[in-house]
Amino acid sequence: MACDLTTGRTLDCKDAIGGIRAVAFLEVADYTPTYTGNILTQVAAATAYKYDLPKGTGSLSEAFQVSPDNGTLFFEDTLAIKLHKLSAADRDEIKLLAQNRLVCFILDNNNNQWVIGEVNGADLTAGTANTGVALGDAYGYELTFTSQEAEPMRNAGTFTTDFFDNITNLTVS
Repeated sequence: MACDLTTGRTLDCKDAIGGIRAVAFLEVADYTPTYTGNILTQVAAATAYKYDLPKGTGSLSEAFQVSPDNGTLFFEDTLAIKLHKLSAADRDEIKLLAQNRLVCFILDNNNNQWVIGEVNGADLTAGTANTGVALGDAYGYELTFTSQEAEPMRNAGTFTTDFFDNITNLTVS
């Protein structure tokens, strides 16, 4: 059977933390990946655009969508980020993000690098621009990106000295 189990898992150390530190976006049409095993190691020459996130303002989750009745399985990834401040330049760039199908590169707070939207692309599926009411309220953007893929989110190695510098030919600006 092609679905035979291959390993177990022991209880791991309690040394992980939640949240993400940065994201970068690349148009899915410009994405040609190469993998070593199951890890992304190279892309055809491409530029991804990085967004640094204030701490405590980003999350990545993956839902396993299984239908026993239909015998189907896919993975739905949700990336949620907050960007401080509103600006005309951000407004224009967010509109471009919404118009594209994207590959999203994510750096979590454990220095793990993840990729979503590799085949079908991730879409900006929800967003708000907020001015807040009180002086201490959030003033900025909240954006949600969603992808649906046949494979779970891809690991792209561990952060070393720069965001995704371990992936050959990927420029992050």
